[in-house]
Amino acid sequence: MTPFESIEHISEPVITKSVEAQSMDDLPKLIETLQQVAKEDPTIQIEINEDTGEHLISGQGELHLEVIGQRIERNQGIPINTGEPIVVYREAPQEASREVEGRSPNNHNRFYISIEPLGEDIVDTIQKGEASMDMPELERREALQDAGMDKDTSQNVEHIHGTNVFIDDTKGIQHLNETMELLIEGLEDALKDGPLAAEPVQGALIRLHDARLHEDAIHRGPAQVIPAMREAVHNALIDAEIRLLEPIQDVRIDVPNDHMGAASGEIQGRRGRVDDMYQEGDLMVVEGIAPVDEMIGFSSDIRSATEGRASWNTENAGFQVMADNLQPDKIEEIRTRKGMKLE
Repeated sequence: MTPFESIEHISEPVITKSVEAQSMDDLPKLIETLQQVAKEDPTIQIEINEDTGEHLISGQGELHLEVIGQRIERNQGIPINTGEPIVVYREAPQEASREVEGRSPNNHNRFYISIEPLGEDIVDTIQKGEASMDMPELERREALQDAGMDKDTSQNVEHIHGTNVFIDDTKGIQHLNETMELLIEGLEDALKDGPLAAEPVQGALIRLHDARLHEDAIHRGPAQVIPAMREAVHNALIDAEIRLLEPIQDVRIDVPNDHMGAASGEIQGRRGRVDDMYQEGDLMVVEGIAPVDEMIGFSSDIRSATEGRASWNTENAGFQVMADNLQPDKIEEIRTRKGMKLE
């Protein structure tokens, strides 16, 4: 994959800010407003924490969230405090793993799984809703095969979570049917918080090859099966060379000719790439791409670099694998922010 080839094309939130009302009296009104915003703008996601009074609002970029914040203050008259923007990353396997064992805490249950990256066309098909667990099995199989999944694999799809597919390749294992729900719970748990930095996993094909289950249902309950599956998935992901993916944005800047150098410098100075420059009317257009993380603070920097003469917009361009030399520091930074152990 080239460094800037994107894996996703659907607009999903890539940046999050916390929003809280300055006065507790405004809290009910703020919650109502946030719910209204989420209804009007499907690209905004709201997570409301009734306990802390802190609400997380996720959107397409820093400017997107700034505009929403201003709307809340201006239109609803609610003074708010917003936290620093937090970029949302993803984790994805890059290679096929070996077969990995997950054991339950009581050692009586074992699961054998492997993980490989899903093809980009299959990820796209799932994201567009063209293959899901809600559709008839035959339709789903055909959609996955059209996207490049082989026939046998498509016939054994047991579950789809986000853009990850779980395949049951086992044959006639006793008690597996009644344990499957717990296996899926452990799987979802592992995929929601990837092993690198507890960011969501995407584009993984997880195969269950074999399972050893205790005869007695009491010894294969949630406390045994869920941690065994979670451990197996995380270990297989690590073996599959899992990497952090960062969200990227297409950037377009319209600027007078004499500020063109400053505008393209703003993109290149952000680990970005300028793809095109051309004249449109009296203005020059600079088009490029840059990581969302590096675009924080862009609005004020571009204003001062072009003496306020530039107009620009950004659009999400999916996720890309972050450069290997940047991975360790970024993973450590996210783990520190989330209060996780650093090893």
